[in-house]
Amino acid sequence: MKLSKFQVGKRYSRALYEVAVEQDSVDNTLQELKKLSEVFSENPGLNIAFSGRAISRTEKLKIVNTLKTGASELMQDFVGMLFDRDRLNCLEEITDAYVERYDTEHGIVEVTVTSVIDLTSEQEDKLKSVVKQRFSVNQVNLTKIVDPSIIGGIVVRVGDQVIDGSVVKRFNDVKKLLLVNN
Repeated sequence: MKLSKFQVGKRYSRALYEVAVEQDSVDNTLQELKKLSEVFSENPGLNIAFSGRAISRTEKLKIVNTLKTGASELMQDFVGMLFDRDRLNCLEEITDAYVERYDTEHGIVEVTVTSVIDLTSEQEDKLKSVVKQRFSVNQVNLTKIVDPSIIGGIVVRVGDQVIDGSVVKRFNDVKKLLLVNN
């Protein structure tokens, strides 16, 4: 049975994270993995090159050796292993899974807030404080979205949880209530 890229990402990131913990290089590995993933996202041809057979294995090895330049021994070994097992095309999924595990281990949560107008720094700080307390986390990374279509209020997304305090939501709730009673 063939594994999906998501499953590959989970497995390889777990192994990398465990070795990084043993070598006390979790933060450094995170930075190197993000840089490598950035190289792949800035050069979409790399994924295509490593996925197909358009270029020879020797040419691919030259690219891998260039990618390994300046990296730690752990990252060089990891990239080499991904190349040997034809998994370099899963680097984005591996990076995402590693970041997710890192964030979980360090109490970091990604929050997206949608509002009609841009939040002030005071409102941001208050929201971060509430999220830290409610979700028992150490750090909140806030992404702000301005969307006038919600009419008023805010919509907060923390992981897979959504707290919808928008006027549109309230309006739709009242509308449903009135339709049910008629």
